[in-house]
Formats: sequence, C-alpha cells, structure tokens
Amino acid sequence: MKVKEMMSSPVITVSSDKSVLHAAELMDELRIGSLAVTEHKEIMGIITSRDARKAHPNRIVADAMTPDPITVAADSFGWDALQVMEEKGIERLLITENDQVVGLVTRDTVRVRLSELLDPLSGLFRPGYIQTIVEELMSNRQNFYLLFIDLNNFGKINKQYGHPIGDDVIKGFSERIRSLTMPDEFICRYAGDEFVIVSLREEDEIKKLVQALSDPFVISGVQVTSSVGVVKGSGDPAFLSLSFREIVSRASLASSTLKKIQPIAAKFANFSEN
Repeated sequence: MKVKEMMSSPVITVSSDKSVLHAAELMDELRIGSLAVTEHKEIMGIITSRDARKAHPNRIVADAMTPDPITVAADSFGWDALQVMEEKGIERLLITENDQVVGLVTRDTVRVRLSELLDPLSGLFRPGYIQTIVEELMSNRQNFYLLFIDLNNFGKINKQYGHPIGDDVIKGFSERIRSLTMPDEFICRYAGDEFVIVSLREEDEIKKLVQALSDPFVISGVQVTSSVGVVKGSGDPAFLSLSFREIVSRASLASSTLKKIQPIAAKFANFSEN
C-alpha cells in the first residue's frame, strides 16, 4: 500500500507571517490538525494544533512552526513512512511528487490503513503485502529470495492438543520468524500454517536462515518443525514473466517435496533456480 493511497490532498497552507491565532482558527474551522507553512510560495515548515496551543496567539506562525519538515515520496510504501515517523518521533509527513508537495499523511492514518493488512492472530501482514513487495522488486529487476515456510504436522497438533494450542503455535512461530529475520526483510502469514519471507540476503545467509527456521522449536510444550521451500528471484526475463501466484507455487511445491522426504523435521530446502 503506497503513501499516495493514504494521504489527504490538497495540503492546506498558511503564510509564515500570519498570526498563530489565525492559524489556530483556520485549523479549527477546517477541522484539521496541521497546516503547511509557506513563504514566497515555498513550503518552509509545518504548524500543528499542538504547536499553536503552545505559542502565544499574537506570535507569527514562523516562530511556532517546525522548520524543514520531513517529506516522503508519494510512491513510498506506507510501512516505510510509518517507520520514518516512529524513528523521528513525528506525527505527520508531507508527501512529494516531482519535487512538489501533493499531500499530507498522519501517523494514525497510516497505522489504521496498515492494520487492514494485518493478520489478527499472528500480527504479521497478510499475503497482499508480500505480493506488493514482490511485484515492486520484479519491476525494479532486483534479485531476491522468497521462502515459503509450512509447519509440519500442524493438523495433528490441532487434533492432539486442541485449536487453542494450535493458535499458540501460530503465534509462537510468528515470533520466531520475527526473531530470525532482519528489519529490512518482509514477512507475512500466507494462509493457515504457512508463512512467506522475502529477503535480499546473499545465498549463504539464506541457507543459514533456512536452517534456523527448520530446526525443531518448542511452543507451549509442543515440538514444532517446518519445511522451507526457496525460490530465487532474478532479473531474467523468463522469471520476470512469472506472476506472484506462480512464484509462490514454486516455493510451495519445494516445501511439499521436503515434507515427503523428511516428514518430521526438514533441515534444508532445495533451492529452485527459476
């Protein structure tokens, strides 16, 4: 989900030489929480309703605004924009396109929109998130690895221990995936007991990740193992012609093959070179 799908537009502005009272009244009238501050038609800062409350109403906007506001491109992903706001401790970002400010997005808005993509049990994103990432990487002809992780004997776990324990296994394994991956990797719960990771690591590091994911892991007293199928995405035209569905199918079939070979605890995935 791109920022341009979440932003509010157009951006309402106020001149830097106007009074703070004027800015506060304008925000109140329009029922918005911030204004972009302009000087000679260029955006110089941003003033929020909180800034206005802290400043004397007779001061000018230039004295109360936050100068040099942080911006992100309209084609940025929502999760990247949220990360910027959380790292910088800010509530709003101005959105730019072709060096022009075209909108504004708030942290609350991004959180709400991204929550629509979250799986409530695992806390991971749903498949649409990974599909967006894969399609973006392919459009940029960027190499990547897609890992399809399928828990072994999950149906038996549900039957033997009950569905609440099965839910604990899904949540616990989701946490394990988070602990083994890096911030710049992409994860989703694909369906049921299946997960997908998209990574830009080198092949040696991917093998280590596959090993770690495949090792037995105890959750709520239940030993859990997984089968991991891996597909290497490349800039080769043959690969770029594949759909997201076809790529996931390749990785899924690789994990299924492992289940047949080692039904209890798979150790390594077979790497599919397109």
